[in-house]
Amino acid sequence: MPLKIDTGGKPFTIVFDFDGTITEEDIFDGLFARYADPECWETHRAYHDREISLKEAYLGMAAHFRGSREDIYSFLQKEARLRDGFRELHERLTAAGARSLIVSNGFDIYLEYLVRLWNLGFSEEDIICHHAEIRENHFIPIFREHEKLRHDNCLIGKAEIIEEQQQAGAFVAFAGNGYSDTPAAGVADLVFGRQRLEEYCREEKISFVPFSTFTEVEEYLFSVSEF
Repeated sequence: MPLKIDTGGKPFTIVFDFDGTITEEDIFDGLFARYADPECWETHRAYHDREISLKEAYLGMAAHFRGSREDIYSFLQKEARLRDGFRELHERLTAAGARSLIVSNGFDIYLEYLVRLWNLGFSEEDIICHHAEIRENHFIPIFREHEKLRHDNCLIGKAEIIEEQQQAGAFVAFAGNGYSDTPAAGVADLVFGRQRLEEYCREEKISFVPFSTFTEVEEYLFSVSEF
């Protein structure tokens, strides 16, 4: 079941964003729509209008959250949906000897919970995200900032992590959907984009493959009939 794309003989790694990419909807935004004061959306707007950094946006939004850990889990069980084709794509990549990473500016309190709930089979070292705690119904973000971070619209360092994988000899693809994914699109060997990332790639004339389901990504990477 080899890949049908040309990686130049390099091992293939794909880096996935989580919110709105692996999931149908943005989980962070959904939680804050349900359990935060409406004032949080002014901070959200300021980030997407490029007036403040992602860190400032998270801290500003977190100040308005009013929910328990149980509220979060209840929301996830009822509302979170896996994007069509992701499970099948991940299984196929694993069978082909490729590496899959989740690199997200989201938070482990919901991300790791959903990875376990959906039994997606990612190891701990293949998930990179921020940490969050709930203390007295307040959302406390604890950031995992990349030490070589160059972009204030991304904290986790998606572009930097992709470059590290490339320096280790891998051909690295990236799949994402948002503003914080734009630095990654500039360095990945292959980009799958939707929503804001698709718009950005078109504006910046970055080569990319549009997608709405991961079945489309699978069809691009593999001869589907072979599986």
